[in-house]
Amino acid sequence: KLANNTMINRSSNVSARRAANSGRSDNGGGNNIVILADNHQPASSSKTKDRKSTSRRSSSSFILPFLIASFTLLMMIGRPFLLPSSSYTTKSDHNNAALLQLRPSTNIINSKYKLTPKHKFPKGWKHFSYDHIRHHFNCRERSKDMNKPLPSLEDWNFLRRTYTQIVDNTIKPWNDDLIPPTMGYSLIPGIPVPPPYYAKHSPGKGRGLFASRFIPKGELVHDGTVSDVIFPNDLKFREFIFALPRDYACDAAEWVWMQQLEEDGDYHLLMGINISALMNSGGAEWGDRESEMVNVVPPSSYSGKFYATRDIEEGEEILTDYDVYYTKWSLVGLGEK
Repeated sequence: KLANNTMINRSSNVSARRAANSGRSDNGGGNNIVILADNHQPASSSKTKDRKSTSRRSSSSFILPFLIASFTLLMMIGRPFLLPSSSYTTKSDHNNAALLQLRPSTNIINSKYKLTPKHKFPKGWKHFSYDHIRHHFNCRERSKDMNKPLPSLEDWNFLRRTYTQIVDNTIKPWNDDLIPPTMGYSLIPGIPVPPPYYAKHSPGKGRGLFASRFIPKGELVHDGTVSDVIFPNDLKFREFIFALPRDYACDAAEWVWMQQLEEDGDYHLLMGINISALMNSGGAEWGDRESEMVNVVPPSSYSGKFYATRDIEEGEEILTDYDVYYTKWSLVGLGEK
């Protein structure tokens, strides 16, 4: 019987199946072994098929949502990954071209400049007025330079890092916004679509903003309530300014303003740390607020939302009126003492 069993085990599967089907039973033990061996093959094959089927279903259930999410994100952001670089030639494509710089903002820390430590601040820095700050850095000379380069991604990140370190380290992480500061910010939080403008040099005004498409009258063009930062007091502003190298300090002094955040409220120091800070004025110093030069203003002196006052053509400069916000530096602690 043992020899017979061994012979049956060594027989081919074909012979085993034939023996089982014909009902031969030369040796009961042998026949049982054949049946067990024969039944073993389909069970193993079935498990293998089940594993493969489960693996395919698992892969499919992961890949499909991933593809849908990737396609949706590309459609929301625009065309930069779908078009060759030579396509970025028209004014309406400036924002899309800037998306090629898309990357987490605060991850780019290697600025060529370093912060100035407090012990190197000028004597009496805690009491410097706004005008005294500008005089200390000789900002008048920089303000006259109409050929200053546009701030790079590294420049904006250096300013943001300085604000976070010195003024407010609890601020929402800058890289939560997919729109880089060289394009502005997400006009609607959570939706990576920038405001309808791009930065370039403006004849006679230096750096400025220009419409990236046609903007109809009444459209929201800029929302400072989403993008602006606030200095809690004049001392923090001075500390921020004096920690910066000269060119950055002069730019920051140029981009800061004072504003009420609510009707009859206190005045605060605000600043934009993205290209919205480059918006030029077409007000009294350039003409008349009612002239055709001014095309975006907030509805009140305590609002940070800027709306188009008329239709704005693609490529036209975005101009506001700086005088819409009252300026008296002593009201925010930066007056002469």
